[in-house]
Amino acid sequence: MAKIDQQGQAFESTVRAAGTVQTYQAVIGQETKGAIGGIPITTSAEWDGVTLVVHISAAAQGKELRVTSRYTLSSDGNTLDFQEVHKLGDNPEGREARVYTRRPATAWVKDPPPAPAESVYKNIQIMKGVPAPRLQDVMMRLTRWLGVECAYCHVPGKFESDDKPAKQTARKMFTMVRAINHDNFPETDPVTCWTCHRGAAKPQSLPPQ
Repeated sequence: MAKIDQQGQAFESTVRAAGTVQTYQAVIGQETKGAIGGIPITTSAEWDGVTLVVHISAAAQGKELRVTSRYTLSSDGNTLDFQEVHKLGDNPEGREARVYTRRPATAWVKDPPPAPAESVYKNIQIMKGVPAPRLQDVMMRLTRWLGVECAYCHVPGKFESDDKPAKQTARKMFTMVRAINHDNFPETDPVTCWTCHRGAAKPQSLPPQ
């Protein structure tokens, strides 16, 4: 199912598929920053006659991802034609097409609360109680904050494994950051891994005197 909300020149698209919910915003004539699945995206939109054209750009798997989606409403307003062209880096261009049939607003029920991370993933210790979708967002941010890939802390294919010492260190660092914010900045939580790491796995220290 898909839902598109329009407020003037602003649009919000939400798609439910395979147990996931993905939402992004676009505004005619301007760039909008957002995220899908924890990956930062930039969107822009324009009209091509009666067709809404949305452009999305992002960085995924270390490559540039570009997506162009076209939405055309039928003259009677009962169907929405969707066409998408996407390209990741040097990979071949991909295409997708669907036709949505209008349904009453009551068909779109409220999203259930997201499951906690520990009920979806194995061996969750520090992130217990965190919504599972947010865990993915945190992990993606970590790769930028420390300038590393997932394999720096995780065993590929066995993400629950504790075999890599860096994973244990990360847990200690999360606990430290939480304590600093709780004890000193309870209202804003300004301290993150980026505060010290700045894109490096090992933060810089003061030079010896």
